Amino acid sequence: MSNAATVPDIPALPQRGERIHALDNLRAVAMLLGIVLHEALSFITLPVPWIARDVSSSRAFDLMVAVIHGCRMQIFFFLAGFFAHLLWCRLGASGFLKQRWNRIGVPFLLGMVTLVPLVLALWAWSERQAELPPAMVQHGELTLFSIPTSHLWFLEMLMLFYAGAALVAWGGQKLNLAGWLPRLDALFDWFLAQPAKPLLLVPPTVLCLWNGPMLGEVDDAGLRLLPALRAVSYYGLFFTAGWWLHRRRHQLDALRRWLKTYFTFAALALATLAVCYLAQIEHADARSPQIKLLALTAAALYAWLMTFAVTGWFLRFGGQHRPWMRYLAESSYWCYLAHLPLVAWLQVITAKWPLPAVVKFPGILLVTMGLLLASYHWGVRETWIGRMLNGPRKRPFPSTCP
Repeated sequence: MSNAATVPDIPALPQRGERIHALDNLRAVAMLLGIVLHEALSFITLPVPWIARDVSSSRAFDLMVAVIHGCRMQIFFFLAGFFAHLLWCRLGASGFLKQRWNRIGVPFLLGMVTLVPLVLALWAWSERQAELPPAMVQHGELTLFSIPTSHLWFLEMLMLFYAGAALVAWGGQKLNLAGWLPRLDALFDWFLAQPAKPLLLVPPTVLCLWNGPMLGEVDDAGLRLLPALRAVSYYGLFFTAGWWLHRRRHQLDALRRWLKTYFTFAALALATLAVCYLAQIEHADARSPQIKLLALTAAALYAWLMTFAVTGWFLRFGGQHRPWMRYLAESSYWCYLAHLPLVAWLQVITAKWPLPAVVKFPGILLVTMGLLLASYHWGVRETWIGRMLNGPRKRPFPSTCP
């Protein structure tokens, strides 16, 4: 899918030891915010099924969840596409697929036989404790395709995108479509230069969201083994945009523009989505196609505005290289994979404690992150698990695009 020989104005890939620290840091933040999000779910007031319902719920956590959930995975897949093309250039097609299988596919399979059964057991225990309605398996009889993937669903999605990228590259090579790449690159350059680029991406995004399980949701992520086609298409839009951004990586500076405007309109879009969502909960006559279209337009616009604005903000202000930031970036993958059983257990046992949320929430977060970072430092970082997740501590000199 990459043909750097036809695009002479792209600078060479970073040499060994040279990284785009801003995007590395953003990827780590997106991963760690997943822990914050899952912990906050027990404190929200909205009727969303979760493993625990804390007595100290607050609308402030509704806002926190909405802000994070509306853009976190979209940003993550945008960055995943960017770094995927970087690896494609360095390793070639076969090396890329092998490396991605080792870093993404193997952890997914191991997590499916260790972490997911543990989460399911904790969920069943919490339902017996609090007499909550079943939430993890909602599709009737358990079959091969309805096996839950819990919080590991994103790994399976990544594998689908990597396989799709290889398939498109193979097909393009067989059909000799490399001559179209300069035109597509020029079109992408024009797109990045447009202040209204988030608006241009709203129609295909809304189309993917239209048949989702609820307003702004594209799929019941984590509740079945195979994701819905609309979910693959939805997150694929962000992955493809990130992939092509790395092809045109000299255009990264374009994302530093219009940050205040994008953040302002993102706030307005989120407010619009919230009003539509609350209206549908309280009034049955608010379930009209017009309200749904407005809500999904707001959700799509918020996701793209935040993707471009947050990425641009990190490129402008978040590119510092600090040892502790590098350490957090390296540990974030393990922390996210391992966090959910610990968070779920802490949520269940503290749900009835008569403490305010401003005390309980940071307390659970501190305990969770302390245990996760300790387990990473002493049990993962220098072991085969650390090498599987993050690669060898001393990495070989990478090849570059021709």
